[in-house]
Amino acid sequence: MLNGSVQITRGSNSTYTLTYAPLGADPGERPARRFEGARELEQFLAGPLRVARREILAALVALDRNGSYLIAEIWLSPDELARAATLP
Repeated sequence: MLNGSVQITRGSNSTYTLTYAPLGADPGERPARRFEGARELEQFLAGPLRVARREILAALVALDRNGSYLIAEIWLSPDELARAATLP
């Protein structure tokens, strides 16, 4: 299992960018995904990343207020990381 953090940023047009950074990873080794709205982001966080509903709600509030949010503890296996990085 890989421990890492997820950084989420909100763009001016209600798009979101999520970057997963395994601990010790180089910048080029950080998978990033783009989402076309809060609903898509919520589904991804709840699904492949298994983030708790309370954390998702906190992220959405912070994204609305500050434009960014960090989830510090995400545990993924190498296979889960590969699948999450390639999901549409």
